[in-house]
Amino acid sequence: MLENPKWYTPYTPYQAEISQGRLESLLNFQTAIVGLTGMDISNASLLDEATAASEAVQMAYNVHNGKRTKFFVSDSIFPQNLEVIKTKCYGLGIELEVGDTNKFDFSKGKEYAGMLVQNPDNFGNLKDYT
Repeated sequence: MLENPKWYTPYTPYQAEISQGRLESLLNFQTAIVGLTGMDISNASLLDEATAASEAVQMAYNVHNGKRTKFFVSDSIFPQNLEVIKTKCYGLGIELEVGDTNKFDFSKGKEYAGMLVQNPDNFGNLKDYT
């Protein structure tokens, strides 16, 4: 995909066709991931990782129409991601809980809009979250 200049070169210097090429590239990536994983949907983003993580938190919050105001984040995600998530949660009024996923009380899971984990984590550990 990166070798095809029509995906990232505008027709003229002042036109935004480069955006069209990036969108096409993201769609091709998403389609490939759906095919490889067998999942119904996939995500691809031009956002940096920290912003994408905070947008995922907001999306989970919005899915519950603001009725679940808690969100759990693993304490082993990258620190820069956590800082952006903290800022997003503060602005939206989401109660952020940061902690060890092994100690999370899943019986209270309905109180939370979601949980964010990272694999491999900040320390290079791989966990089986099944």
